[in-house]
Amino acid sequence: MALSLIFPYPFLMKIVPNYRYRRYEIPDKELLTANNQQNLAELEGILKKFFQFASHQTNSLDEISKTSQILQILYLLTKNFSSIVTTPNDLATTDKPFERLDEIIMFIQEHAKEALTVTKIADHFNLSTSYFSRNFKYYMGNSVIEYLNLVRLHEAYQLLTNTKKSILVISTQVGFPNEKAFTRTFKRIYKVTPTDYRKRLSGKNRTNIL
Repeated sequence: MALSLIFPYPFLMKIVPNYRYRRYEIPDKELLTANNQQNLAELEGILKKFFQFASHQTNSLDEISKTSQILQILYLLTKNFSSIVTTPNDLATTDKPFERLDEIIMFIQEHAKEALTVTKIADHFNLSTSYFSRNFKYYMGNSVIEYLNLVRLHEAYQLLTNTKKSILVISTQVGFPNEKAFTRTFKRIYKVTPTDYRKRLSGKNRTNIL
């Protein structure tokens, strides 16, 4: 079982102070301070509560409670597990601000199913490939391809869970060049192949029916 929450980039830019310059990271448990261990326990608690609630949502009023819990999760992540890695003032002495990042993120999300490359995206925004790649990694914490694949994987995960489409069809539909690339990337992120994930899900469903 897994919980996947996707916050739209424009929403985060609007609601989280200095989101563009913020980096989120939860350290390994053995590296956490006592205070951070308490913070992590609080976060894990509300995540478990939200998972149980979302799995048994019964009426339209529950949407209000669900929204409240999602905002609480975002609040705890931002308060306890994020830091400002650079600020607008800092940027005055380094590369100029990556002012079109919002547009770039939205472009990648809207066109992730297409045969995108770093060069194609950079050309679309009239940027050099090296400048684009360097600044994207600096601000986002992931390379362009890593981020693109995460967007594709999120869609693929939903299709694997909620449809009976074949692995090949799903890999093509979400934008991977072939089934092998999809399987390799899926396993690197989720630690299991798409086929094995499907088998586990099917086995669990059979157990629930019995």
